[in-house]
Amino acid sequence: MAYKIQEISLTSTESMPELDAGEGPVALEPHMDVHLLEPSCMLILIITGKIILNIFIFGARHRKVHTSFLGCFCVSLGVLDFALLLTISVIHYFEDFAIHGIRFTNYHICLLTQIISHAYGILHYPVLLTAGLDYYITVVKSVHLPRFCLSFLHVILTLLLWMAALAFALYSSVPPPAPELSSFQCTFYVSSQTYYLSAGVVFAIVLILGICCFEVVAFIKSMKFISFTNKTVLLFSCGDEWPVQGTKRLFTALLFSFLGTWAPFVLLQIILLILHAPIPGYMDMNVAWLYFMNSFLVGMAYGLKYPCIHLTRETLSIDPFISWKYCILPFIDIDYKVEDFLKEQLHPVMIV
Repeated sequence: MAYKIQEISLTSTESMPELDAGEGPVALEPHMDVHLLEPSCMLILIITGKIILNIFIFGARHRKVHTSFLGCFCVSLGVLDFALLLTISVIHYFEDFAIHGIRFTNYHICLLTQIISHAYGILHYPVLLTAGLDYYITVVKSVHLPRFCLSFLHVILTLLLWMAALAFALYSSVPPPAPELSSFQCTFYVSSQTYYLSAGVVFAIVLILGICCFEVVAFIKSMKFISFTNKTVLLFSCGDEWPVQGTKRLFTALLFSFLGTWAPFVLLQIILLILHAPIPGYMDMNVAWLYFMNSFLVGMAYGLKYPCIHLTRETLSIDPFISWKYCILPFIDIDYKVEDFLKEQLHPVMIV
């Protein structure tokens, strides 16, 4: 597994001019009275911002969403982020205290964040592989399990992944922060997994655009904006045939639905790929990134299912951000009128 350690210096003080002890007290000039945030304060502010982003993403989800492994893992990630913030805030507030004979100082803020960063950084591949298998079984192979059993399985897999990652992080060879430094330096784990995953997603998007270039042009030419139930709807048309035929047309519809929601995030991934910016593990693994990859995996599962698409309401509602049904139903060979599912008041959609 390829990874690297990025050393990020978090200093609490700046170098001050040397003072001659024989000169007595020295009055500092106003411009020299500089107060910098301590490293622990910086970590608290950064993780607080991440939690605010998590809350925003959870609040933006559709209310009726079918259970999935990645949804369960995102909830556990949000809980662990909050637990990390609470723990380092308590340590920072009390600074030096002991619980049952175990002493906690500001040193442990760096150590704890380092362990969490390492655990987060190595989980991208296992989590997305498990989510891909989940969608392959439930969507592509149409294996139906009782909802309780499926939810229980998702919880067990989530707990196993977290325990394995934390155990690996604790017993790995990552060097701990040096406690003898007053202005200590934290060595945070920077994973290369997200870099390659982002590169893979961007490459897949470019590849589909290249293969389906004629279908993309046809979609763009037929694009119309209409108003439906006080919402703006982007309408596409590929003729009067029902169902719509063609694998390229389906992948084009899936791609437009994906980009219609995640285009800013795709642009962000391209910028990060170009800059090759190192991101610490405790920020690299976040809920927005996981839901972005979730939509990509769901779209790929629908594409692999074609042309034998026999999807249920559960398999069409596993993505909390994209209403895939509005680009999937025109490709399903069933006696279903467009007017029937247009009556439902959902988020802005794309109709093929």
